[in-house]
Amino acid sequence: MKPGKKSLWDFFGFGVLLVWLVMMGILVKKTYFGPPSDELSISDTAESLEESETWMAIYHDENKIGFTRSRIIRQPDGYVVLESAVMNLRAIGDVHRVSTDIVAHLNQDASLRSFVFRLGSGMVRFDARGRVEGQYLVLTTGLGGETRESKIVLKEKPFLSAGVWPHLSKKGLVVGDRYRLSLFDPSIMAQRPVEVSVVGRETVLLDGRKWDAFKVKTTFAGLDVLAWIGPNGERLKEEGLMGLRLVKTTEDQARLGITSDPEIDLVEAASIASNKILPEPTNLIYLKIQLGGIDPVGLDLNTGRQRLTDSVLVIALEPNQTKNVYKVQPEIYLKPDLLIQSDHPTIKALAHKIVGGIKEDDVRARRILNWVYESLDKRATLSVPNALDTLKAKAGDCNEHAVLFAALARAAEIPAEICIGLVYTRGRFYYHAWNKVFVGEWITADALMGQMPADVTHIKFVEGGLDRQAEMVRVIGRVKLTVLEAR
Repeated sequence: MKPGKKSLWDFFGFGVLLVWLVMMGILVKKTYFGPPSDELSISDTAESLEESETWMAIYHDENKIGFTRSRIIRQPDGYVVLESAVMNLRAIGDVHRVSTDIVAHLNQDASLRSFVFRLGSGMVRFDARGRVEGQYLVLTTGLGGETRESKIVLKEKPFLSAGVWPHLSKKGLVVGDRYRLSLFDPSIMAQRPVEVSVVGRETVLLDGRKWDAFKVKTTFAGLDVLAWIGPNGERLKEEGLMGLRLVKTTEDQARLGITSDPEIDLVEAASIASNKILPEPTNLIYLKIQLGGIDPVGLDLNTGRQRLTDSVLVIALEPNQTKNVYKVQPEIYLKPDLLIQSDHPTIKALAHKIVGGIKEDDVRARRILNWVYESLDKRATLSVPNALDTLKAKAGDCNEHAVLFAALARAAEIPAEICIGLVYTRGRFYYHAWNKVFVGEWITADALMGQMPADVTHIKFVEGGLDRQAEMVRVIGRVKLTVLEAR
């Protein structure tokens, strides 16, 4: 740690914010693309969009923390959809002003033609552009000061969700109707299934006016978001996880009264109090916990050093010295990707410099871990982390440490992956990111804490890229755990 900086312990929970933004993508950003259900035809959708503008205030419990704006503009060859959000979020004691913007061009049938997506927080920005070419979505991103292009195979024709509610309202919403959408979200660069159901009708009171509304439930990865839809398809109110809600209002009212000092710290609010104090977590070799509140199906709980039986999870520390067994390198853990640019000359040169002529993979991996631990300033950073930008900034929280370690390890031909879950400190479990690395056998590695293997209070829920990390939306705010044994 560099003098004058926050304690290492202050950065265990910051990784939750990236997942929090993904969660808010469902409720706030509205940057989803997906086709209507089989009940909706292209000809029906073509005339469903009308010019409109909607402003909504964002509340976290009773604190007004921001606003959203959505606008649909007709053009001769289709539509332009503008969507933006501005929020003040408190995390680890500091307030971060976060903004998201999307400009999407749609065809006459309301299908997606192209988009530009931006996420900003202070001096940090993430930009992505996409255009549909046949069955592919061609993505262009500016990361590490360079532009990269990649292709994603579209499972279905992409549509913008902004047109779904107006169209369904024109067809006539019916209580009991259900729809299934396959959506593409640029913040996680992947398509995900979403289920929509009309659950009832209710009267909504806004600014002294009563609205007859349909109550609709949207389910994504097990997370439910409730929305109240007005007679013309306008969103009147939405409620999500952990006290997050949106309320339709005017532009003037949306911009007024936003707190500059939110009371609730998202990291603390999302953390989980431990029923037992663990004085020296680094000395533990065994942890047994009872899990509740979540469905473990689809999560990566029963892998590696973790064993899940019914709802009881056991974590056993790996040995410090690995057995150099016959090594089969899974190609997927060696390949570069959008955020782990292990094929970049700068990353490859640094990896070679760090490991030198060392042959043993476990020693090489430890050299890389120590370099990342000692070279990066521990600093809260709210963005989509990538290895090149992290290397240039020489700073970051657990996310940045994890992506840079993964990139350097892969560049050194050592398979590595990112893990997301919880870690214990000061009587609570906080959301956190670390790695696993294959050095004859899989072993955990935490570059933020300088641990290899990582201590057994690291509880992994998922591993992989942003598309896998989005599964954490069904864990945050829901999971319950009880420490049964620690030794």
